This record gives sequence, C-alpha cells and structure tokens, in this order.
Amino acid sequence: MNKKIRFGILFVLLGNLVAMGTYPVQAAQNNMKIKGTLVNSPCVVLPENSKVEVDYGDIRLLDIYEPGFQFPNEQFTLVLSDCDLTIAQKMKVKFSGTENLQLPGSLALTGSDLNPGLGIFIELSDGTPMKINQFSSLMPISKAGKNELQFNSFIKATSDVVNNKQVKVGKISATATFIFEYE
Repeated sequence: MNKKIRFGILFVLLGNLVAMGTYPVQAAQNNMKIKGTLVNSPCVVLPENSKVEVDYGDIRLLDIYEPGFQFPNEQFTLVLSDCDLTIAQKMKVKFSGTENLQLPGSLALTGSDLNPGLGIFIELSDGTPMKINQFSSLMPISKAGKNELQFNSFIKATSDVVNNKQVKVGKISATATFIFEYE
C-alpha cells in the first residue's frame, strides 16, 4: 500500500473521530437524589447486632400432645451500643410483624397456612408479656455505653389444634422487626 492511501485512510479515521466528538452530550438534569436523616439517637444498634436469630431446634410432635406440655422458652438478647444518657434515659421497644389472630398478641408463623394454630409470644426477661405491634412500657437505659436487653420467646398452640392433633410436621419460622423509641 502506498503512502498516499495510508495517509488518506488515517485522515478519514481521524476525521470521523473528531466529528463524533462534536455532538453535544445529552444529560437529564437533577437525575441523582441524595437523602438521609440526621438523628440524635441515644443508642445505636451496630450492624453485627442488627439481626437476631432464635432457634427452637427440634420439637417432637408427640410431646406437643402430652397433657400439660409447654413449648420451651428461648432467650434472646438485643444489644444497644454507645448509649448516651444525656440524650435519653428511658426507652421502649416494639416487635413489629404479622399478628396471629387466633392467638392475639402473638407473632404469626411465616406461611402460617401450614400451622395457623401456632404463634410465637415474646416477653421481657422478668416474664412481662409483650404484644406484637405494641410498645412495651418504658424501661430505663441502665448505663452509658453498651446495654443488653434480655427477652424470652416461646411457641404456643391453640387448644383446638392440640386437642384435635392438628399440628403439622415441618419447619417453622417467623419474622419481626424490633423498633426502639426513646424518652
């Protein structure tokens, strides 16, 4: 290939690149939104403490039908960090989720059509019942820094489900969101 042809091809390619760069770039205005909330929260739930798992393990179906059977209590802890008593000294907690209407105040099982007669109850460590979707009474934030709140949870069955032996075998689960309010 001679020098004139190579130069001509190079000139055409460079001309096209320059021409492509002359078109105006189109952009939508205000197409990015940044938001957040500035809060003065007295305590913080750290990411490593933001998910709580309660495991009941295996429960024998035959045991459930025994007279006087009680599902075991399982304890769990909510950890609050960096508590500042100059901002608030009291708080209340709520567990928000789907209530089992057959067992008022209890958390419905996920996919409760399998076992609608079972619910999960939550209580404070002293045995005070907590109803799903309702705040607890005010309790003191015990100290500055880290605070651990102890709770119990247990499964309960309606008497009809037990008397008619209608509990179905399978995995059980439920989900709730814990919410704190400070004063």
